[in-house]
Amino acid sequence: MDKGKEKLIKALNKDLEREMAGIVRYLHHSFIVFGPHRGPLVQMFRAQATESMTHAIQLGEKITALGGHPTVRVDQ
Repeated sequence: MDKGKEKLIKALNKDLEREMAGIVRYLHHSFIVFGPHRGPLVQMFRAQATESMTHAIQLGEKITALGGHPTVRVDQ
């Protein structure tokens, strides 16, 4: 694999790590929010988690298509 493709895959994997972290954080927030206005906040956080998951899927597919291996790491 050429250096340019390796560099691109590395960058895409870093983005994938960030999207995975977003999923975890948004879901966590949806679990812990409380109060009389909880419903809309839960919906908003879960919608954001779903959007991050969509992005993660797209990144994983692209990494695989380029011959790389999608990371399982979650950005801290």
